Amino acid sequence: MKKNLYEELGLKKNATKSEIKSSYRSLAKKHHPDAGGEKERFLAIQNAWETLNDPIKKEQYDRTIFSCSTSFHSLNENWEDNYNSKKYNSSIKDKEVQTWIKEIYTPINRLISQIIKPLNNEIKELSADPYDEQLMENFCNYISLSQKKIDKVDKIYNKKLVPKPVSALGLDLYHCFSQVKDALLEFDRYTQGYVDDYLFDGKEMIKEAKRIQSKMSVEKRSKNF
Repeated sequence: MKKNLYEELGLKKNATKSEIKSSYRSLAKKHHPDAGGEKERFLAIQNAWETLNDPIKKEQYDRTIFSCSTSFHSLNENWEDNYNSKKYNSSIKDKEVQTWIKEIYTPINRLISQIIKPLNNEIKELSADPYDEQLMENFCNYISLSQKKIDKVDKIYNKKLVPKPVSALGLDLYHCFSQVKDALLEFDRYTQGYVDDYLFDGKEMIKEAKRIQSKMSVEKRSKNF
């Protein structure tokens, strides 16, 4: 019997939103193909996340698999059959991909670049005197503005499901902005106590985000998305 989406993420059916997010991020990093994971397992984790992270889809899914325990198996099979049997002709698939690239990938990639590009200069200016109040205030303003942009990225990403033809690109995009989000948290921690480890870790996360961003750009060009 195939795992349900909660089991796919190692969760119980009453898992909180925070638990779902935490489990997804942990499993996605562990099973990412770049880390030696299997693509099928990785895509199954992503599929579970895309449903359980969306309140409407989650509610519908919960009703489907938990409304009647005696018929769980048949209900789950019906849900999967409906999902897997949905067919699109090539022109509709192409349009879905084009729409996703235009409305999701492009604006998110642009916002990520707006955060990453000024970072080196911001850190360089702060390094002149980290204890200077004005320099620290400027750096905090950069972090605050960047966090607003990454919040916007979250909302954009969840507007549409990633089309299957670009599933790998969608996963890379998620991990790219997740690295940026985590980096901003590290930078914020640095401003609260001047612990250099936080600044170093944040810079390493941004470096990884840039690597993923470059990888996405190559993949997008190679497949003419």
